[in-house]
Order: sequence, then C-alpha cells, then structure tokens
Amino acid sequence: MSSRESRAVVHGTAQRRRRSKERPPNLSDLRIVLLGKSVSENSRVGNFILGRAAFDSEAPPDVVERVGGRLKDRHLMIINSPQLLQTYISDHQITHTVRECVFLSDPGPHVIVLLLRHDQCSAEDQECVEKVLLSFSERVYQYTMVLSTQEPNETNDILQRIIQKCANRHFSLQRSSSPDDLLQMFEDIVKMNDGHHLECAEAAQYFTVKQQTTGRLSEGVKLNLVVCGSDGMLKSSVSEKILQQTDRRSDVEHHGRLMNLVELPALTRLSEEEVMRQTLSCVSLCDPGVHVFLLIVPDAPLTDEDKEEMEEIQRIFSSRINKHIMILIMQDSEHRTAELSEETQSVIERFGGRHHFFGPKTQVSTLMENIEQMLEENRGGFFSTETLLEAQMKKLLQLEEMKKKIHSLETHLLSQGNEQKNYGNIYIF
Repeated sequence: MSSRESRAVVHGTAQRRRRSKERPPNLSDLRIVLLGKSVSENSRVGNFILGRAAFDSEAPPDVVERVGGRLKDRHLMIINSPQLLQTYISDHQITHTVRECVFLSDPGPHVIVLLLRHDQCSAEDQECVEKVLLSFSERVYQYTMVLSTQEPNETNDILQRIIQKCANRHFSLQRSSSPDDLLQMFEDIVKMNDGHHLECAEAAQYFTVKQQTTGRLSEGVKLNLVVCGSDGMLKSSVSEKILQQTDRRSDVEHHGRLMNLVELPALTRLSEEEVMRQTLSCVSLCDPGVHVFLLIVPDAPLTDEDKEEMEEIQRIFSSRINKHIMILIMQDSEHRTAELSEETQSVIERFGGRHHFFGPKTQVSTLMENIEQMLEENRGGFFSTETLLEAQMKKLLQLEEMKKKIHSLETHLLSQGNEQKNYGNIYIF
C-alpha cells in the first residue's frame, strides 16, 4: 500500500463532517465518485484514471473504497462503489452506501461517474440509477456523467436518456483513450459548477427510523447499534429485519426512538491501515458512541473465518467492548438447541456473557428489550472514539514497553558476551 497516497474503506453508515459552505474550494483536489455494477469494471476504470493498479478486481463488492493519486497537476480522490447500480440492491443498502460515498468524499464529490454498458441498460436499470442519484441530492445531475467501456453495436434508447439527463456528458473508454481526455471532462464539470462540490445534506444525515421502544429510557434518545461479524449477508439480513420491524411497530404503550444502525465490514479482509480507518470511522459515526455491538455468529460450528474475525474485533476494540456487546446466534429455523455448544458458549463468555437467538420469525421487539436492559445496566454508557483511541494507545504503550525490555535484555546479553570475550583475551605471565 506504500504506492497509494491515501486509502479508506467503509461498509456501513456515515455522517459527513460539516464544513462551512463559504470555504473557498480547493482547486487542486478533485473528488470523484465511481458508481457501477461490477468490481472488475470499476477497478479497470479506477486504475485507468490513476495510471496504476490501485483497485483490486478481487475486492469484496460491498466495500466502498477510496484511493488517492495524481493525474497531471491534479490530486484525485476516487471513491469506488462497484455494486451500487445493481438492480437487486435494497433501499436500505442504497441509503447506507450513498452515505459511505458522501463520507469518503467529504465535504462532497465534484464529479459522479456512472459506469453503464449499452448491452446492459434496461428500464429497471434506469429506475435504479435515478433512485441512487437522487439519494445524493436533487441537484446531482449537474455533477454527473456517463462512462461506457464498450462501443455500442446499436443505440440504446434508455442509456441515451440517462446521458441526456447528465447534460449529454458521455465518455467512451477505448484502447486509444487517454486519462487526460477524461480529466478534461472532469474539469469541464467542475468549471460549470464554479469549482464547487455537490452538497449532499440529506445523504449525509444519520439514517434514522421511528422505533417504538419501552419507556425505560428518555424519549428522543438516539440508539447507536453496530452490526459486526464475518458474514456480510447475515449482517445485512439482521440490519434490514431490525429496521423493518421497528419501523412498523405502532404499540401505543411505546414511544418514538431514533436509531442509527452501522454495519462493520469483515475486518480480516482488510489491510491493517484499512482496519484502523474503518473501525475509527464506524465508532465516530455513532456520536456520541456505540451503545451496543451486535456480533453475528451462526448456530453451527464456527469457521476459521468466524474465529479470526472475533480475534480481530477483540484485538482492535480491546476487552472494553465486552460491556457493550451482544452475541446474536443466527438460526435457520425456530428450533432452538437445548444447550449451546461448548465453542459458542466460550465465545459468549469471552465477550461478556450476553446472547440472543435470532431466527426467521424472531420478533425484534424481544431483542430491543434485551438491548434496553443492557443500556440500563451500563447506565446509558457507550463505546466512544476516545475509548477506542485509549485502547489503541494502551496497546502502543505496551508495545513500546515490550520493545524497551527486549532492548534492555539484548544490551545485557551483549555486555555479558563482551565480558566473556575480554576475559578470554587475558594473558597470564
């Protein structure tokens, strides 16, 4: 990663750090959001722009990645979201991924690039594109262009309509194409918008839902949850179920509660630098801190990936996470085993002892009651960015202390070796 100027990965919700609208634009910094349907296609275009293998075509499709570089005299920051234009993406995933893009392009993107193919552009694709773009801002089209990576055999009317909405800005990437030509189109968009970036106020706000909860905590207190684990599909499934069921509840004995839900990507799939950026971003997005971490584990023998992910979570967040974590044991059916396996029981004990079974017909209300009980036990406490940084600082201090001890031992052994060597050189007459 030494060849990359900067890199960040986020999977989950994000809140843009607010900056003054009157701040003069940085004309040397160009932030580009790359939206597509294919990891390999997006990686190809991102690498073409930066002129190097900056994006990995084997990267997980649900990871939004930011990579920096230079093109001519411009510093570029490319935010790559390789699956957001897939038609199967849920509204929940769109909302979260758009917020990731906004967060990583802070204070906002200058250009949004749509990677579209002539042979893969249907009415359903058009509907998806419009939904995604309007999630950024109502003014998004004046910052957007279309890029295609193939010459059309025949005109695609739907693609042409999308291009027209983007003020007819279209770039066809061919073998003879130059990154400089594409940069000029970026510059034209920036110039047309007087050097200003897209304001994404709505997308930058926390994703909140109306949650009906017990009245045990004060009304209006926002609940910050982080869903973590090695299986991305399980995490998304749990997140959507929580949001859907809490949004639908209407028990008059309960009152409204704002909830912020963040999904943490599998840390074992990220580099050390990306792990640190991601975990810090995750916690910082839960202002003032994370109330509950929901760690997803299957009701089956744990895989090596499951175990490695838990080790990484414990390593990064330290044992201080234990009072804020609950193990969610996923079940394929409502059949609940009489006893937990020794392995699963060990995991639960290691992370503080709290667990909850989560199956297809599980009522989220029971989970929320357990979470409320956790909040009461913790007296409303949370895991903040300060807590995370303190944990990291403690590890660094322990590492420095260990280095000092090793150095002291090496010095001692070296001095002993020199004494023995000098003794061996003494001559007795």
